[in-house]
Amino acid sequence: MSSTQHLKTPLLATLIACASIAAVTSANAHQVWLENTGGQARLHFGEFNENLRETSPGRLDQFKGVPTLEQQRTGATAQPVQGQLGKDAFSYTVAGTPQTLFVAPTYPLIDRSKRNLPAMYWQPSARWVASLAQPVAPTAPLDLVPTGKPGEFKVVYKGAPLPKAKVQLAAPSGWTRETEAGEDGTVTFVTPWKGQYVAEVKHSDKTPGEAQGEKYGEASYVTTLTFVLADGMASPALPEPPKAH
Repeated sequence: MSSTQHLKTPLLATLIACASIAAVTSANAHQVWLENTGGQARLHFGEFNENLRETSPGRLDQFKGVPTLEQQRTGATAQPVQGQLGKDAFSYTVAGTPQTLFVAPTYPLIDRSKRNLPAMYWQPSARWVASLAQPVAPTAPLDLVPTGKPGEFKVVYKGAPLPKAKVQLAAPSGWTRETEAGEDGTVTFVTPWKGQYVAEVKHSDKTPGEAQGEKYGEASYVTTLTFVLADGMASPALPEPPKAH
């Protein structure tokens, strides 16, 4: 083998490894979030603060089918709502005035065999609430819900508060701020602008398990909470969407 081939072999291996890492991390670097206006709810996939919304045909098609939305009113059981796939979102028609909407789309297990790692279970979830004045009961494995106190939210993992969880809040302009949950799982944010906010929390659990009929070695959760404030200062608009490559 020539010296040139000796150089090419490790370089090629490095490039393949980098491509594999990029494929694994590109999905769970994103988030899903809910928007609800006039009874029309939309589930987006991308980055809210960057005004990035994945489309169909494209990465929006990577989910396994159209996820079912859960709609809940105060004092009532959750009602399922079927949706449809659109150009840049899954869309749903919501009846009445729900207190909260919730959805957890299914994403295929992420193959990490090229890095000699077991598959990863990635579970994105999205919650929308009509008001921060009412506490909302957590239902997802990793959930982020309002406590009913001004600007206060609680991170819950499998029914228990999750201390030291990092929560990021994106303002209507896309400006973000991150804070760490206390021992009781709560975080507090100042929200001076009117408009739509999206909060996000992530958590990784290295306990092996099984999902979708397959075994995995690590579970990665990302959950968002969307709310709209009617009062406050006028906010700058979101940035221009990234240009397609």
